[in-house]
Amino acid sequence: MRRIERLINLIAALLEAEVPMTAESIRDRISGYESDNHEAFRRAFERDKADLKAMGIPVETVELEVFGDAAPGYIIPKSRYYLPELDLEPDELAALRIAAGAVLGVEEEAGSGVLKLSMGALDETSSGARLAWNADVAASQPLLGSLYSAVVERVPITIDYQPAGSDEPGTRTVNPYALVHRKGHWYLVGHDDRSNETRTFKVARIISEPKRQEGTYEVPAGFSADQHVLAHVGNEGEDVVASVRFAAPMRWWPEQNLPGAQGTEGPDGSYTVEMPVATLDALVSFAVWLGPNIEILAPPEARARMKERMTGRTS
Repeated sequence: MRRIERLINLIAALLEAEVPMTAESIRDRISGYESDNHEAFRRAFERDKADLKAMGIPVETVELEVFGDAAPGYIIPKSRYYLPELDLEPDELAALRIAAGAVLGVEEEAGSGVLKLSMGALDETSSGARLAWNADVAASQPLLGSLYSAVVERVPITIDYQPAGSDEPGTRTVNPYALVHRKGHWYLVGHDDRSNETRTFKVARIISEPKRQEGTYEVPAGFSADQHVLAHVGNEGEDVVASVRFAAPMRWWPEQNLPGAQGTEGPDGSYTVEMPVATLDALVSFAVWLGPNIEILAPPEARARMKERMTGRTS
């Protein structure tokens, strides 16, 4: 606690200093340094400076004399420490929501784990797009970025779409309402100008980069993209049921995202749960992105694929 207090005092003093402070003045004026002998102070001060810089706090060293005969001074410029007033655009706010969702609940593991998100339907309580954690992880789609941007900004788009069972693609103009992931596939839900109805488009069948159009639109009140996809796509394919153990630091994930699943608590605080996934490859990708705090217990073929993925060798 004494060192924490000293660091706080050092930050406050260097922020409020009108001129750079020398090491000697820091030792004399900042609580926590005054009782140290010179060598102990030097070591403590060097450690403190390094720690502050590692935290991203801009401690600047300033030469107080042109020829460098005097001891240097230290200061934290307010212009570099405090953020300016931010005037964020809607797409920038959406990006911040994505970033916030990516680290929610991860705590100290946030720096080492990369969490894959899926985008759900529009939040009924917000004009922005909603992010949803999803156990059913999808493979990446190169068009998701531009499609999601259109959803967030409510911009009409024109797409070249290859319907199932058709040899020729067709051009559609769509007011995109939401992106939904289901059973390993992404779907774009929106109003189709050609049919004048709400339609579901499988993203994998969009064969060209979406072209943005002029104008805007409103999503119908009470509209649920998830329910629309469920009604029009149904339950394609069969789920794979996997047994997955989440270590104690990551057990928040099944508790938050699979509240109805039956789980077993381990003596070390881990949590083992049966969870449905679209494919074994999706399960392995999910485990890799969540990092070392997740272990696939079953099915055996999923464990084999996980080993193959991590070692680069087949068994």
